[in-house]
Amino acid sequence: MIPIKDMECAEPDEKIARTEIKILRGGFGSLPVVKDGVVIGMITQRSISLASRLHGVGEMKVSDLMTKDLICVESQTPLREVIEILLKNRIERIPVVEEKKMVGLITQRKILGAFLDIIS
Repeated sequence: MIPIKDMECAEPDEKIARTEIKILRGGFGSLPVVKDGVVIGMITQRSISLASRLHGVGEMKVSDLMTKDLICVESQTPLREVIEILLKNRIERIPVVEEKKMVGLITQRKILGAFLDIIS
């Protein structure tokens, strides 16, 4: 898990242009959208690129493009269950929450990296 203190996040009222810079500089595919410590959505580079091509993002805010029906897991969720959720829902990352507050993020990349360490 990537602890939230080490994670880049977006805010719902943030301009898309600013968020896109964060995503590109960090090499991320997406960012969690957090308000008052609570994860409320996810914004992806793909959705920003698509909106940009279709009609431009201009003054759009993150809340205009973010995914709102977010799937989260709790920190006690077994890794096997987390992997099943990722695969079943075709998602690459999933926020980890405790009492509705985001505490981290689990990504397919981190899981595969840990697996590679184990088998090496």
